[in-house]
Amino acid sequence: MAALARWCFQRRRWVLVAWLALMVILGVGGRAAGTAYSNNVTLPGTGSTTALTLLEKAFPGHAGDQDTIVWRASGGVRDPAVRARITAMLGQVAAAPAVASVISPYSARGAAQVSRDGQIAYATVVFDAPEASLPVADVTRVIDLAEAARAPGVQVETGGPAVENALQPSFGLSAAVGIVGAAVVLFIAFGSLLSMLLPLAVAIAALASGLMTVGLLSHGVNIPSVGPTLGILIGLGVGIDYALFIVTRHRNNLKDGMPPREAAVLALNTSGRAVLFAGTTVCIALIGMLVLRISYISGLGIAAAVTVLFTVAAAATLLDAALA
Repeated sequence: MAALARWCFQRRRWVLVAWLALMVILGVGGRAAGTAYSNNVTLPGTGSTTALTLLEKAFPGHAGDQDTIVWRASGGVRDPAVRARITAMLGQVAAAPAVASVISPYSARGAAQVSRDGQIAYATVVFDAPEASLPVADVTRVIDLAEAARAPGVQVETGGPAVENALQPSFGLSAAVGIVGAAVVLFIAFGSLLSMLLPLAVAIAALASGLMTVGLLSHGVNIPSVGPTLGILIGLGVGIDYALFIVTRHRNNLKDGMPPREAAVLALNTSGRAVLFAGTTVCIALIGMLVLRISYISGLGIAAAVTVLFTVAAAATLLDAALA
């Protein structure tokens, strides 16, 4: 670790350029290739999987996800104007891509889908595929059509697994909140703007590189869409933590009168070893999820492990160059 620290300290500009180039390459590659996250959950040998397979073969039009469109009308859902408005909307939804059928409460089949007071009713939207296989754009189209039927006195809402997946908020917001919170804590602990920024900058660089790598890996490995979120939660925590170990040791070495270079080398040779051991342990634990042989869970473990791997690499190289 001491040799690595000296090399990164002496060639700090090359290290910074290398990390910047890596992020640019990953960013360009990710933008060109996109992502292929998959929420398919397969449990081989279970009764539910067997039942779903039989349902897809015998009744393909009913094997898809079922979501609901709910509306409430102050004048009653059977009001002619409300009925005409909702019926027209349900007709558009039935003709939308990925929709197999719509069960309306205004039909004999769905007559029970109206509340006793006649104020609330719902329609069942049957998609032609499970939620994990539905294009988000098709589900969003259904949501937009349903919400377009809103009017004064008529409230329309949508719900269900496919709708929830389509409306899933961006993980960028959660990352921003976590970074701001960490910045406040670090500033209070260090009382120094520079000491606060170093762990954050290194953690953000590692997190960005890791997430872009996970996006590229999704083309070859079954990684669920929640994988990046898990990577953010774990990567941001350990990334700041690992960098904090080394920065704290470096500051203490400087206070003891050591030259900056030797202070950084000793920090990486001591706290850096702890970071390497801790990061390796976390990666092994996450990769251990592969033992379950459930693709969904395995993908989560891979996504988090890749992010942690980048945080360790950044703490061992990028942070040393930044200290220099």
